[in-house]
Amino acid sequence: MKNIIKIVLVMFSVVSFSAVQAGELSVTGSAKASYTIHSSDSTAGTTTIPKALGVANEFNLGASGELDNGMTWKYNVNIDTDTTQDDGGLSLTSPTLGTVAINISQGGLELSKAAAVTANGERASDTGYTEGMQEEHSIGDMNNIQYHTPAGILPFGIAIKLGYAPNTKADANASVNALGAANDGTFTAIPAAGSAIGLATSSTQGSNIGQTMSSYQVTATPIDGLSVGASYQEFGGVIGADAQKPESGSWYAKYAYGPATIAYGKAYIAPAAGTSAASDLAEYFDNTKYSLAVNANENLSVAYSMEKSEVNFRTAATATVELESSSISAAYTVGGMTLALAQVNHDNVGYTANRNVKSTVFNVSMAF
Repeated sequence: MKNIIKIVLVMFSVVSFSAVQAGELSVTGSAKASYTIHSSDSTAGTTTIPKALGVANEFNLGASGELDNGMTWKYNVNIDTDTTQDDGGLSLTSPTLGTVAINISQGGLELSKAAAVTANGERASDTGYTEGMQEEHSIGDMNNIQYHTPAGILPFGIAIKLGYAPNTKADANASVNALGAANDGTFTAIPAAGSAIGLATSSTQGSNIGQTMSSYQVTATPIDGLSVGASYQEFGGVIGADAQKPESGSWYAKYAYGPATIAYGKAYIAPAAGTSAASDLAEYFDNTKYSLAVNANENLSVAYSMEKSEVNFRTAATATVELESSSISAAYTVGGMTLALAQVNHDNVGYTANRNVKSTVFNVSMAF
């Protein structure tokens, strides 16, 4: 990450000799009313959840401006349903040097979800029901600094993004007005931890897996309609992972032709493991995502998406389990309003065999 620091110093030294023009303020966001129905006819771990009706909102306050040397800057702060700051960031962009960004709980570089294309904009594993699917580690869960290569400088539309989190404590805005606590800086848990790592409290698998994190992303558009990409995450300052250090990575390919888009992606997640960890803890997760979306006309779109996550345990004595979340979705958009309907099936919830849940989700969204 030394190169990122060097680029930051160069860009900010350029800023010190430039004048800042008055910036612009913008407010964007959405309000979404949802009605969800969950049911279960599984033979294991039957789930009973009441019908849910609610309204969610998300506001993004943005500011942007330009320096007299042609460099641009952006600032944003995101406010979610409870009207508190969710995340934010400040970035500085040069057409020749690229972009440097400081992010507070945003800016994830992982690409494990890129192949999950849906009509309603919500992945099957992200519809409000906690199915427990393990995903690629995200630097967007932490405060991080990033460098992005300039747009259009590399062939085939190649773009490179590098990220570094000096402290992996989630959601800790350690500004000069809110410094972090002493010795506080370990990753809290693998995102959306399910029953497959339920014994993490007695091992090093779900806690203390690293004090710093580095994230890398490469994307490209080699031909018209085709986009590809890969990402990788690793941790530094790992404590107690004598058997296996935590890391994750993914790749995807997406091709659009006319009104149709097809996508396929793979991801691999290795949690931390100590030599004394229980044998029935996960060794790695093998995730697969694929989808097909079609724009029937300028207003109506439909899609099918499948997400699979296979957990492989440390010993063969514990059987492999594959969690599946599939979605059939449709969305109709008129102006700033979108009506969306999705039928979602979750099989082997929490990596527990024969524990299945069905969800029907209806959304009315207003964008502004």
